[in-house]
Amino acid sequence: MAQLRLVRLMQRLVVFYIAVAALGSAVIAQPSGHREVAVYAKRPEYPVEARERHLAGSGVFALHIRPDGNVERVETLKSIGHSLLDQAAVAAFREWRFYPHRASWTVRVPIRYVDGPSRVDDAMRRPPRPGYGVLITVFSGAK
Repeated sequence: MAQLRLVRLMQRLVVFYIAVAALGSAVIAQPSGHREVAVYAKRPEYPVEARERHLAGSGVFALHIRPDGNVERVETLKSIGHSLLDQAAVAAFREWRFYPHRASWTVRVPIRYVDGPSRVDDAMRRPPRPGYGVLITVFSGAK
């Protein structure tokens, strides 16, 4: 009976941490210092081919947001270093949605792909730089 309670507690903790991570990735900072929240922020995938080839790297993308909150286009400011990973990031960012605004705006989103198991590191603990969104980290899950 005690083991069952422990398993349920662990399940609740996992759900809690996943929810916190999802909310953290949806908060975006604008250059003006205002905080903008993404209504929907699809997490980029780690393509199977990239996992098999152990591709990793980091980059920065500019999301050009229309007044209605939809992403008009995604611009590569700094490539991840592998077109396969760049394409996966751009595909996810195109699906992001934000609250409507009076005018178009842009947010820069740093992203990194890490070949290895999920973990929290110092880069994930740092607050975003002014004018940048929260660092998006995608792990391959490899051991």
